[in-house]
Amino acid sequence: MTAEQQACEKHFITHTIQEQDERFVVRRPTKMVPKPLGSSRISAERRLHAIERRLERDPELKVQYHNFMKEYEELGNMEPVKFQVGNNTCYFLPNHPDFKETRTKTKTRDVFDGDAKIPNLLSLNAILQVGSTFQQDLYSIVLRFRTHQQCFTADIANMCRQIVVHPQDRDLQRILCRYSSDEPVQEYRTTTLIYGKSSAPYLATRCLKKLADDNKCQYPKATQVLSNDFYVYDLLSGTSIKEELTKVQPEIVSLLQTVGFTLRKWASNHPTFLDIIPRELQETKDIIPG
Repeated sequence: MTAEQQACEKHFITHTIQEQDERFVVRRPTKMVPKPLGSSRISAERRLHAIERRLERDPELKVQYHNFMKEYEELGNMEPVKFQVGNNTCYFLPNHPDFKETRTKTKTRDVFDGDAKIPNLLSLNAILQVGSTFQQDLYSIVLRFRTHQQCFTADIANMCRQIVVHPQDRDLQRILCRYSSDEPVQEYRTTTLIYGKSSAPYLATRCLKKLADDNKCQYPKATQVLSNDFYVYDLLSGTSIKEELTKVQPEIVSLLQTVGFTLRKWASNHPTFLDIIPRELQETKDIIPG
């Protein structure tokens, strides 16, 4: 690892904990004190107004986007900022809706721009350490996946939203939101890990590695899957023995649920394997031929 990657790893080991509800709580690994970010609120508000004009031209997207943001707040993924606490540097992330018809679950979601910056100043991503890669490369994972006679796939639902960001770092991920142009603009702080930041993939996959490392004795088969068969939040695994499928699946599910991770979009080329999966957690498309 490079010196920066080593520092990032040390930061993770030092600061990452699990709360009483078992969620991972992480700190943002920064390269420097976040002073050179400038006043980003004005830029974020301009972006908000631009998004509002776009939504007025697309009423259906507007409804879907506002529903997503309301759910985001109701689930505690963002909290309103009522007053400034201390002298923490605040950074406002411009955000916009992302719509994809091909998604089988939530078709509209929010995207955060960690590369946005004030002229002649730094972006948030520029001061964050990226960290090293712990998972195997996609080519190796897919190649091994194709050797299994009995295989299954799934993904972790909203993985980043299950990883809590420490309160001291939440001012670096503020956003602006409102549901009508007649309302005042409200400031929020996102409380969980969000994609769009350069450190997010490292923190998410490192939490998965920590979960595997800490539970090798209690969940031997599941930790092997976590270590070898995940690409970010996508699971591609299998076995040559049919009976093994129904044994390893509950173990994987149980281990991931200890930190709030839920596997969904299950698919398999073994029909009876899917009988133990709730219908709402199965993939709605036939992606693995029988």
